[in-house]
Amino acid sequence: MSVSLIIDEIYRTRVVRDASGNEYKLSSEVASVEGDYLYSLISSDSSITKTLEVGCAFGLSSLHICEALRNRSEASHTIIDPKQMDVWHGVGVAHLERAGIDFYSLISEPSELALPNLLRSQPGGFDFVFIDGWHTFDQTMLDIFYANRLVRVGGYIVIDDCNWASVSAAVSYYMNYPSYECLRKPTLTARTRRLSVARAARTALPPGIAHMILPVSIYDRIYRRMQYPSMVAIRKTAEDTRGWAWFKGF
Repeated sequence: MSVSLIIDEIYRTRVVRDASGNEYKLSSEVASVEGDYLYSLISSDSSITKTLEVGCAFGLSSLHICEALRNRSEASHTIIDPKQMDVWHGVGVAHLERAGIDFYSLISEPSELALPNLLRSQPGGFDFVFIDGWHTFDQTMLDIFYANRLVRVGGYIVIDDCNWASVSAAVSYYMNYPSYECLRKPTLTARTRRLSVARAARTALPPGIAHMILPVSIYDRIYRRMQYPSMVAIRKTAEDTRGWAWFKGF
């Protein structure tokens, strides 16, 4: 069965099936427009052949990524998901098998264990990293920290759910890295207008001052959660050469 048909059926029915045919209600998925963005970003750069994903769940992101890679020489997709075979019933990898994707591998470990192991053997070895794992601030910081060292210069890191305060705060810190440029541009929607309001607020009242005088709930809403669209893509433009004491407020 083709990837596009599987994806269309999942979004249309909002039902997924494991390898034995058991059905589950779709949840925790990337939106269709986000999946299309992953596909188009990879499709637009033929140098992307080796990809890494933190968090697979029911596999819609994996399907979009692997479909973009399918006809490329030496294509390889690595999935880190410690709960794939129990919480998610193996549905994500079942979808890949059903679609005839044979160039993926699953690491059934938490990212805080799997990512350092990958770094030992493959520093700078990935062209594209997608992060959609555990959404606490510290876990997201850790995942992006290792992604920065695993992705090559010219490669990409894409983070999902950046409109969550926890994820947004982590992304705000890494956006200060001098070796990255932001690629993801939101379309003209109500969310775009909210982003404009947030940016205007940051200009009028810098984050360092706002953090001291605004209630935490208001600060998080305006300076973090409203700052980004739900999915953000950044491109590594140079080696990370920051000094040992580097810091920039976020």
